[in-house]
Amino acid sequence: MRNLRRQVRRLTGRPWTFAPEPALEVIYRDLFLRELARLGEEDRFFPTGAAANHGLLYLILRIGAEFRPRAVLDVGAGQSTLLWDALHRRGLVGEVVTLEEDPEWGARIGAQVAHDVLVTPLRPARVNGRSVMTYDWAAAGAGRRFDVIVCDGPRGTPRHSRGGVLSMLDDRPDGFALVLDDAERDGEQDTVAAIHARLQADRIDYAVGVVRAAKTQAVFATGRFLPATFL
Repeated sequence: MRNLRRQVRRLTGRPWTFAPEPALEVIYRDLFLRELARLGEEDRFFPTGAAANHGLLYLILRIGAEFRPRAVLDVGAGQSTLLWDALHRRGLVGEVVTLEEDPEWGARIGAQVAHDVLVTPLRPARVNGRSVMTYDWAAAGAGRRFDVIVCDGPRGTPRHSRGGVLSMLDDRPDGFALVLDDAERDGEQDTVAAIHARLQADRIDYAVGVVRAAKTQAVFATGRFLPATFL
């Protein structure tokens, strides 16, 4: 952990703290419910256990309402999928695609939303020089260029967790936001460091922010999405 913090400090110049702040969850809950009510949406969310917490739901709502993304990739079906569907129905976001590896869960969530829930079994791949079990990212892309990606899947691993999402940086638009959930965990912090390294190697002008409540999200952004790192 100490070595990772040194690496992130070297890459970003900022000593990020990834530890959750559970006491802030109620603040994000109140903000989320206030903004949800302003949209005229019912609170039908269950941000408990492994599901998206109020910090992540708040972040998604703000990004959708303020930045109006054209194409969203929602990685890991669940509460975030329901929220993206609501934002899409309100005309605040364009196309939404959800990636999920579990057919039964994908069907359950897919029956509640209007957008595509693409079920792709995990498969081995080489990403960023490492072997990972990940989604069929090419099927998800299929000619699309997502300007917002929220990664909350697949199930976390002890090291280099969810590293497959780096493959989506191969064909990115000029302005984008990438949100990595569960950033307090060691495996996801490996991926945070890898994203920093990739963007710096590509000489991308980007910013990064951290949302901390019951769980932690790392937010990478470029172009018109840069203010998302301050939400």
